[in-house]
Amino acid sequence: MVSDDRPVGAAIVGTGWGLLTHAPAMRDAGIDVRWLVGRDRERAEERAAAAGVHRATVDLDEVLDDPAVDLVVVATPPDTHAPLVIRAAEAGRHVMCEKPFAHSLDDAKRMRDAVRAAGVLGVVGHEFRFLGDRIATREAVGSGLIGAPKLFTHTRLSSTLAGVGATVPGWFGERAAFGGWFNAEVQHLIDEIRGLLGELASVTVLEQQVTERNWDVGDTFAAQFVTCAGAVGTILSSVGTAGSGLSVQRISGTNGCIWTDPDGSIVVDDGSGRRVLAAAAPRDAAATDPTITDLVSTNTLSRALSGASGMLREPTRVMYEAVRQRILSGGNDPAAAGPAMFDDGVANTAVHMAMRSGGTERIETV
Repeated sequence: MVSDDRPVGAAIVGTGWGLLTHAPAMRDAGIDVRWLVGRDRERAEERAAAAGVHRATVDLDEVLDDPAVDLVVVATPPDTHAPLVIRAAEAGRHVMCEKPFAHSLDDAKRMRDAVRAAGVLGVVGHEFRFLGDRIATREAVGSGLIGAPKLFTHTRLSSTLAGVGATVPGWFGERAAFGGWFNAEVQHLIDEIRGLLGELASVTVLEQQVTERNWDVGDTFAAQFVTCAGAVGTILSSVGTAGSGLSVQRISGTNGCIWTDPDGSIVVDDGSGRRVLAAAAPRDAAATDPTITDLVSTNTLSRALSGASGMLREPTRVMYEAVRQRILSGGNDPAAAGPAMFDDGVANTAVHMAMRSGGTERIETV
């Protein structure tokens, strides 16, 4: 157990999203970001210096030799997660892993089993759980406000990568590296749907390229699913469609409906009239360091993520505050509720892998 009289020490593996979003949020939560680990020493040192991280390295073992490191954050491409997570866990470090959690269900189980065997925390970076609209919707559905959920509808259309001039990291266009919009987006939705409607029973998915390019993955996907409780749902999501953006989510139940208005308000109609359940959260984003933003914004996708990072800083801080409390309390602090754990990562990956197979698939029980 870590003593309460010192901050939790952390290392970030990955010099992009981890540095842009995780580092400031961890500091806000009272976590000391001690190390940055990258593949290129010069780049890692430059970015660590700009972000005020104490030290940079290309050798994870150097980090694991530092007794002041309690937590290792893995924010690297998805196909690299398993070996990094397992090395950190076997060295007795708590781990926060970004999503998509795993490249395969076997890797997901190996990571879960590694943190279990080591007796350390394994947390998945589902910071969306801590957004105010998600909390309000989850509590309303869980309280039975709209009765038994029967229909879930989610549509998100964006022009972020519309047009052949849009650029992405090389791995993002490769199916073998777990690239594409489907793999990037769907675990957010799986985690949310499981929290709202329970476990999924079967899924069907189609991918599409709206903007044609030399990827072997899509910029768009459509899905339908059935839950174990009998609810049905549809998802349509794209970052390759030109024009104005569109974002709609609606859950219909036996006694009413709850949805997100275009302004972000959560609205419910449960038979007694329509009313706002939760006002739209302020859209003011936390300030981001322009030096860091310039360093990591090397393509269209990373520039878009840089723009979103400020708005995600507060929910990410809340997630890390919960992680910090669990580390300090030996994992038993009831006040530190809410983070997605590696068991969730395995369950989400089981759904993800069924979706990746194409066609209609039953979900493997995990």
